[in-house]
Parts: sequence; C-alpha cells; structure tokens
Amino acid sequence: MPRADHLYRTARHLLATYGARIEEATRPVHSQSNEVWLSERVVLRLSRAADGSLAREAALAAILPAAVGYPRVLGHGVGDGHEWIVTTRLPGANLEESWAALDDITRARAVEDLWERLRAVHRTDVGQARALGCTTTPFYALDETTARRQLAELTDRGVIDRAVHGQLRDMLDAMFQALARVPVVLTHTDAGPHNAVWDGERAVPIDFEFACVAPADLDLEHLLRTVFAQPGGPRAARRVVEHAADLLTLPGAPTRLWGYAVLGDLWGLHHWLRHAESTRSLDLWGADTDDIRTWAPWRDLHAHADGTSWLADLL
Repeated sequence: MPRADHLYRTARHLLATYGARIEEATRPVHSQSNEVWLSERVVLRLSRAADGSLAREAALAAILPAAVGYPRVLGHGVGDGHEWIVTTRLPGANLEESWAALDDITRARAVEDLWERLRAVHRTDVGQARALGCTTTPFYALDETTARRQLAELTDRGVIDRAVHGQLRDMLDAMFQALARVPVVLTHTDAGPHNAVWDGERAVPIDFEFACVAPADLDLEHLLRTVFAQPGGPRAARRVVEHAADLLTLPGAPTRLWGYAVLGDLWGLHHWLRHAESTRSLDLWGADTDDIRTWAPWRDLHAHADGTSWLADLL
C-alpha cells in the first residue's frame, strides 16, 4: 500500500474514533515533524516515526501549568507503525498563518502573550519533566562534545572556513561556560508563531514533542529568532525583549543567546545539507541548492561570527 494511502486510512480510523470525519478535516501547511488533521473539535497528529515523542508530550500535558493553555489530550498511542495523539482543538488559528493580516499592535500583543505562556511552561516541575525524558532537543546541541562535532563536520567539509570556525568555536566556548551560571527549567525549544494558536486574545504554545530541560533564555532566543523572521517582526521582537528584561540582566545572558543562535544555525545548516543531498532540488526553501551562500543558516552563521546577525539588532 502506498505510504500516503496508509497514512490516510490510519488517520481516518483515528478521527472516526473521536467523532470526526476526515473528509471534513483540514491539513495545515506549516507542520514539519508530524502529519496533522484539524477537525472542528479535535486535532490529530500522526508521527512520521514512532520515536516516543508524542507519548512524551501526552504525559507532559498532564504536568504543564494551567496558565500555559495547552489543549486537553483525548488519547494517544501507537498503531500501524505510527505514534499518534488526539487533543481538543483550541479556538483560533495558527499565529504564523494569521500574521500577515494582523497590525503591529496586535502582533505585539500576540507575542507578548505567547512569551508569558512560555514563562508558565518554565514553572513546570523540572524533576517530573526529566523523568518523562525531556532531556534533549534536536535543535540545540546543549552537549559541548556534540556541538563541537557539528561545527567541525561543517568545517571539514569545506562548508565553513577555518577563520569563521574559530570565531564560532569561541562563541560556543563562552556559551557553555555561561550555561553553568543560571538554573534550568522546562523549555519548549521550538516556540514561535509557527507553533502557537491565536484567537485574538491568547497565543497558546502547542507541539511540545521537543520540550527539554534547559535555561529559560533558550526559549527566548528561539522566539526572537522566529518572530524576527516574520514581516514586520523586528518591531514585535523588540517588545518581547522588553518583557524579558529580567532574563536579559542575568549573568551571561547575551553570551548564552549568541551561543544558542549559533547552535540553532548549526542544526539548520546540517538539516539543509541533508535535504539538498536527498532531493538534489534547485529550490531549497527559496534558495539555490548549488550555492550554499544563499542558504539562510549559512548566512546567519557568518553574520553571528562577525556580530551582524538579527540578534545584534535586539541586544
């Protein structure tokens, strides 16, 4: 059976179990890690690989503070080789998809509310989160050995030259020293407009499968990164900076944010390389596969190295 047909049949069965018809469900365009169906009352997420991430998220939902606003989990499990989770559907729409229609004042309100809900996430019991397995995230190599290896692999392949390698290595060295200066909390690690539901008043973070125990300012970097990239985003990102002033005054905060930015783009560049090698497409998210200098993670890493990236506009 073709994979698409198999997924469709699995999704149809699961939606029917929770009183929804797949013919009436919509498919969001922004989902990266799971197959998603949105019905009027429920949301089905179906994993592309049964790696335990959705089971972990279902368990995590039970310990998140109510102020986060996470939807009620109706069920989860594994079937036909796919992990799945069904939740109630929150009112509203994906914030990234709604962004273009919002004015600057509304955008600022949305990201401010999203940040406050992430602060609620940070109040989750760390011991319980660790026990559930929230200990790593694919987007940030918070282990120093792994981070050095990611950087070295790009340099060895000639993707990053030795001079830039040295600058980025120094930034990572400083970041890892600064990590020891702050406590850890539960972080979302992939929070931004793409992973938030906006109803005009509330911007609720969703999709917690990559949640990880780390310093709270890791979420700040990712939120700023994703908001800054939106049309008119720099203005909204500056409002987040104002609301996160308490974190930014902690010892080593700017050093950590620069290091997180480097880690995020190291992951991104490796991801783009894998995509380019597997598809040989001339269209890689709007960039030319054959010219790595057009790739956003490559450009950002070089800009981080000389202090001129998006982060420099905010700190």
